[in-house]
Amino acid sequence: MRIFMCLLKRELRALFYTPLAYAVLFFFWLLSGLNFFWLLQQLADGERLIMALQLLFNGPLLTFSLPVVVPLVTMRLIAEERRLGTLEAVLTTPISETQFVLAKFVSAFVFYLILWLPAVIYCGVLKGLCLEQGVVFLGAGSLIAAFTGVILMGLFYNAVGLLMSTLTTNQVVAAIAGFAILFGSLLVFMLMGYSTQYEAVRSVGQFFSTFAHMLDFSRGVIDSRVVLLYLGNSVWLIYTSIRILEWKRS
Repeated sequence: MRIFMCLLKRELRALFYTPLAYAVLFFFWLLSGLNFFWLLQQLADGERLIMALQLLFNGPLLTFSLPVVVPLVTMRLIAEERRLGTLEAVLTTPISETQFVLAKFVSAFVFYLILWLPAVIYCGVLKGLCLEQGVVFLGAGSLIAAFTGVILMGLFYNAVGLLMSTLTTNQVVAAIAGFAILFGSLLVFMLMGYSTQYEAVRSVGQFFSTFAHMLDFSRGVIDSRVVLLYLGNSVWLIYTSIRILEWKRS
């Protein structure tokens, strides 16, 4: 555990020393602020509060920006180590591949959670506005479900980005590959789930659609099948990254 924590501190320090991290924070927080401003406009026009929560966590600006933002953060995780030639030096130490990969993944996931900090502030603002207007704010269950969706999606998105960074030495290629997979699957399953007349196709699309999943989570619905889907895929992708690194090391 001590070795893992040292690796994690190293990765977080390296991440926040790069200008890209602050550019990504600024970009996502700006979109998050614009999304919240749009949400307030919807409430002023008489929209229901439950719909506001859906916009807060599943607004179009955030839904379509995450497949861009996450690969930009994860592209450097392992690809940069291989490009600089430091990967071999690190792996000749007593550090195991599992510790190394998990430290990389957790650092990217921590950064992902920081991206969502404004959402906590916005929930507090909404609660204060509701109290002023004498309206009952949403229960803790709805908020827990919404943030559960954010966490699960973050695990999956970062695991995809980690795998792409493991497969190549070029950060740009890793970012483009991660974006293509995440954004492409988002669009394909969204179209399958909401733009076809065939019931079987709609069912498949909605079951695998991250948009549909976040819509349910933001409504306070936690489906155990979806939870297992995200956890299972995330673990599999991380395990694959570890195995690829072990193969390259040997």
